[in-house]
Amino acid sequence: MTDLQTAAETAEKMQLVCFNLADEEYAVDITHVQEVIRVQKITPVPQMPDFALGVINIRGSIVSVFDLRRLFGLPERPLDDQSKLLVLRAGNDAFSIVVDRILENVKLEDSNIDAAPEVKLRVDRSWIKGLGELGSRMIIILDLAATHAAVKSRINGA
Repeated sequence: MTDLQTAAETAEKMQLVCFNLADEEYAVDITHVQEVIRVQKITPVPQMPDFALGVINIRGSIVSVFDLRRLFGLPERPLDDQSKLLVLRAGNDAFSIVVDRILENVKLEDSNIDAAPEVKLRVDRSWIKGLGELGSRMIIILDLAATHAAVKSRINGA
């Protein structure tokens, strides 16, 4: 590191894909995002929990679709033109989540990410990687591995 480099230049940054759910802003690490697609016909799968909407076919791959609104206990809302499917990867698993709308990609320095507060949240605290501050915005950053593990656990226990 030269004298000309500042701490800000060398700070770790997390690149995130931000999205809306029930007027709250959430984000996932962009390295887990495979693609963003329009909502398409979802084939229901019998005997699944209500947050598991079914499956879709993406270029020959069967991908599960989950409704985070239902999983997080948020009020339901009909799908519209802004609703999108965020196709994600956790380990070797691909799955998708329904989001109200995609906002943007942002980069946050680690110094702008705080731990989840010790207050009651709609989302299980273990599913949150942190809260990001971007100007006046607060972004709930999901821990995708923990969220995916919880979803799999609930499906297998169903």
